[in-house]
Amino acid sequence: MLRIIGNWQPNITFESKAASFDQWPERAIFIANHASQLDINASASAIPYPIVYLAKDSIRKVPVLGLLNERVGTVFIDRSNPAAAKKSVDGLIKTLGRGISVIVYPEGTRSDDGSIRTFKKGAFHLAQKAQVPIIPLHIHGTRRALPKGSFRVRPNSVHVRFGEPIFPPSTDDAVSLNGFVKQGQNSVEKMRVWHLKHVNSPD
Repeated sequence: MLRIIGNWQPNITFESKAASFDQWPERAIFIANHASQLDINASASAIPYPIVYLAKDSIRKVPVLGLLNERVGTVFIDRSNPAAAKKSVDGLIKTLGRGISVIVYPEGTRSDDGSIRTFKKGAFHLAQKAQVPIIPLHIHGTRRALPKGSFRVRPNSVHVRFGEPIFPPSTDDAVSLNGFVKQGQNSVEKMRVWHLKHVNSPD
């Protein structure tokens, strides 16, 4: 798909030395903005590890799709009860232990205009429970190449910028979690602003 838009490998930048590949923690959850179906391709191409996704627990019940997601290590989350939450954390640790990274698009849906919607807490809740850091990234160019609601793929360059790892709070409470989520959103927002200022192609 990236070859079709003329950008088989995204242009990759780092917010700082601490954000570069060689500084990444051994285990982490990646979070990214979401404006196009091509974000999946851009993420998979930019992250130098195999990745799977965080999905709602209800996906398990979808014929074929649920089984396929389970087989490749997708982490399912159901925060409706403590037992389910523990199961999600156990699944996350198991997936990370297999050398597979987990990526989440915390907005929960694709953005229509490139602005970043309020992040949902699921990925941050898991990171806090499992005590693994978050690595934020911002994807630029995919919305122009394949906007939400469109089936027409247009040529456009794709850029991915990685931010510094964000470590979860040691305390497990709502105030700490909300602060953790805000840190993640602010980091992705900051990288979006950088892309808008420094990249000469549409987002």
